[in-house]
Amino acid sequence: MKNALAKLIFVILFSLVFIVAGTAQTNCEFNSKPAPLLLNLQTGMSPEQAQSVFGKALKIKIKKNGERTFFQNYIKKPAPDVLRGVRALYLRFYDRKLYQIEIFYEPRNDLKTLEEVVNALSAQFNLPVADWQIKDNRAQINCGEIALVADYILNPRIELTDEIVRAAIEKSRKKDKQ
Repeated sequence: MKNALAKLIFVILFSLVFIVAGTAQTNCEFNSKPAPLLLNLQTGMSPEQAQSVFGKALKIKIKKNGERTFFQNYIKKPAPDVLRGVRALYLRFYDRKLYQIEIFYEPRNDLKTLEEVVNALSAQFNLPVADWQIKDNRAQINCGEIALVADYILNPRIELTDEIVRAAIEKSRKKDKQ
């Protein structure tokens, strides 16, 4: 009888560990559907795929492998319609694959606070708002491979990064400095 009770308790505790671990992980499927706040871009896109998102509004030319950055700002001239509300855009590629998307927005009526930015991103990616880590006017969700960051220093800024590629790039930079 005692042996059966011990086995039952062990099975219950073992099951609870997996239940807690499973619910503690954020379900981050950032590449499963396009998000308007990320301009419908996704990590892993080729330069040609990123170009097709914008049509003729941008000319993304990444011809070589390695670390490459595409930058465009709209400080002196207004952004084209497909980029309406964007102040600046960084697209960072590694070996012709998009690994980081960083977008600086102009002040917007629908995104006046960091909380509104977090709520909008949570809705677009179907993420629980409670999963965001907010500290020093910066919100972040890190899903191991992918990190989504938003802040509101002067204007809204959103950054999506493939952390595995970023770590490899940093390792390569350190190796090159030695």
